[in-house]
Amino acid sequence: MAVIGRRAFLAVLVSWAAQPGRARADEAGRRFIEAAYASAVFQARISEIAAAKDPRPNIKALAERVRDFRAAQLPELARLAKTSGIELHDTLDLELRSIVENIEPLDYLALSRRYAEVETQALEKEIAAYEDAVRSGPQPVRDYASATAEKLRELGKTAKEELAAVGP
Repeated sequence: MAVIGRRAFLAVLVSWAAQPGRARADEAGRRFIEAAYASAVFQARISEIAAAKDPRPNIKALAERVRDFRAAQLPELARLAKTSGIELHDTLDLELRSIVENIEPLDYLALSRRYAEVETQALEKEIAAYEDAVRSGPQPVRDYASATAEKLRELGKTAKEELAAVGP
């Protein structure tokens, strides 16, 4: 009986000692999901603007690819958030809203350049966050980030190529 009591105590102790690591992983997972969702909403909005207007044909094609990818990605992120007990919001922070508002009035080459620039920067940051999540997030986040990172790299490569093509 004493052995079982000691084992139970040790199990509780080990569980308690592991809590800070688990809490950090859960917090990192929450931050990743919230940031990934915000980034996807932001990129969906700017891609919608660029795809609806008349930028250069290659930029329009990129914007349509990103828009379609984000339309499929947002429900996946929402499901991941729901299973993780995280509440998401479709509202952008002030900085991202400002970027969207500044892109809206642009046309032609100015729109093409600004969209390619913003999309490239957003994807670079997002790829880094996904790679970090693959290394250190909780298992569901690692699985999702791993499955999504390659598509983001492809979009990032295309965005960089298009930025170089429309740059000054």
